[in-house]
Amino acid sequence: MSKKSWLGLLIVLAGFLLGVVVAGGMYKITAAEQAQTPHSPVGALPAPAPITLDAVAGDEINGRKAYDHACAGCHGDMGKSDTPLHGPLINVYYPTDGVLAAIIRNGYGTMPATDERHLSDQEVADVIAYIRTFP
Repeated sequence: MSKKSWLGLLIVLAGFLLGVVVAGGMYKITAAEQAQTPHSPVGALPAPAPITLDAVAGDEINGRKAYDHACAGCHGDMGKSDTPLHGPLINVYYPTDGVLAAIIRNGYGTMPATDERHLSDQEVADVIAYIRTFP
């Protein structure tokens, strides 16, 4: 290889390494700032009108998989709102199944709607049954 091609390769490699170092440092600074920022869970919103699901009684075993996929990211593994997004404490604020079904299906506040393509009525009923097992 000629001197020019080695020099070009060296410049590209140095630029890449510099980018990795700078990006890594920025991530650490951002993560440290976020860790120091106090967060509080979202409070209750007024309950929406309840809905009825076209489903049989929910199965908590089947509901766990759907909950972990669709809900745990905001509401936490056991609905304790211990995630960065701090969704509300589900069993505390929404004690009736019909209201909870309406919130899941139609969305509410900052929570997005979950239509039939993502969770069927039976899966929603299963998720609610699983949620009701939370302490």
